[in-house]
Amino acid sequence: MIQFLRSFLSLSVFYSFFGWLIGGSSCRTEFVHKYVSPKPGDKILDIGCGPGDIVPYLPDVEYIGFDASLKYIKTAQAKYGHLGQFYCQKVSRTNFNNDSDFDIVLAVGIVHHLNDLEALELLALAKDVLKPGGKLVTFDGVFLKNQSPIARYIIAQDRGKFVRHKEEYFSLTSKVFSDIKVSIRHDLLRIPYTHLILECTK
Repeated sequence: MIQFLRSFLSLSVFYSFFGWLIGGSSCRTEFVHKYVSPKPGDKILDIGCGPGDIVPYLPDVEYIGFDASLKYIKTAQAKYGHLGQFYCQKVSRTNFNNDSDFDIVLAVGIVHHLNDLEALELLALAKDVLKPGGKLVTFDGVFLKNQSPIARYIIAQDRGKFVRHKEEYFSLTSKVFSDIKVSIRHDLLRIPYTHLILECTK
């Protein structure tokens, strides 16, 4: 059953539908409003943008999204191509000019798919392309002490193999950023789930 669901979520239309089913719309509204806090005209880089489902929740910004899945990128281009740019490739420093100055970098549901070395590379890239005062915002499932057993079980079934404890996410991120705000949310979805949100300011 779990393997079937993972295969199911690799299809962009079902990924978006499943997200909607468990409360993804209200989750994204809260996430963007309270944690991303974009302003009109901001320049935003979305690493691992998926099918672009966050785009309609943003104001009038300059949006660039990267994802390794061609299926996701095709969906994003078809639905939101008029609102941003989408590229099917692994994002790297070579994708940008030396004067890149993003206001916000997003890594939504990405870090728990990366081992420590890969995560550090992502964090370093984000810091490199941010303008001074800009911020990286990450959003991932997390393990906690005294966590709901149901939430812990659901998170453990995630396609990402590197779900971490709160202290491990913070320790990893603090190797690159010194200004880090940590938020834990248990109420963003219709199912028991624990999210960790990191706001890392350059």
